Amino acid sequence: MREIFRSFPDVPGSGDGSPVGSPDSLRAVANLCGKPDEQIILLASRLSRHQQKQLAKLVRLLGMKQVETFSSSVSHVVVQDGTTPTTLPILQGVLAGCWVLRHSWVEACLQAGKWLPETEYEAGDGPRRGRVNKCNLLPPLFDGCFFFPLGSLVGSPSKPELLSLLQAGGGQLLRRQPKPDSDVTQTMSAAAYHAAPGSDQALCTQYILYDPRAKPPPPAALVRHRGKVWSAPIRWVVDCIAAFRLLPVPEA
Repeated sequence: MREIFRSFPDVPGSGDGSPVGSPDSLRAVANLCGKPDEQIILLASRLSRHQQKQLAKLVRLLGMKQVETFSSSVSHVVVQDGTTPTTLPILQGVLAGCWVLRHSWVEACLQAGKWLPETEYEAGDGPRRGRVNKCNLLPPLFDGCFFFPLGSLVGSPSKPELLSLLQAGGGQLLRRQPKPDSDVTQTMSAAAYHAAPGSDQALCTQYILYDPRAKPPPPAALVRHRGKVWSAPIRWVVDCIAAFRLLPVPEA
């Protein structure tokens, strides 16, 4: 895949008569912050061949299910240790509030021969914030934000991937480029739920997204913001998702 971008009580099954690591106890683990009777469905991203074999072994050991592409049914995304890549499945997992876990969790489970709590294996603060946001039934990351992708995109994410991520994050797509001087723009009262109080993003909900790699650079790249309309590179969207925060828009 191309580059773009529960606090935990005692493990169920330890005292209720059901064996730790059984399918029933796994569903109970997921249900601490999930849907009733949610099945454990794993998706791997950027794992080596050896790591993929280890994951497949764990799936067989614990009776879970592994899939090849992301969907709303995915509960866990497993990534490589170290710096977490911003692949499309990982970004989708963060937005959806999935567990995004380092591969060391797979190794630890195999060594223990049972399911282990995921908390200490989460792949950074961004995935944790996304998961906690889902647990608390809060609005998605881009709730209250409006986006207009300007021009063509070079490389990745592709335009369909970018639009899919924005919509998955609760963002609304604009059909026309917003005009800072228009009465409609100036009188909009929408507020971005996840904007930090007092930040620039608290005062702005409309974004023109551009690809700085495009030649020649689009005019939006030359003006950072006018009124309530901001221009932001597409990388800003990826970084926001990875951190699960509305970050400051970088200088052009």
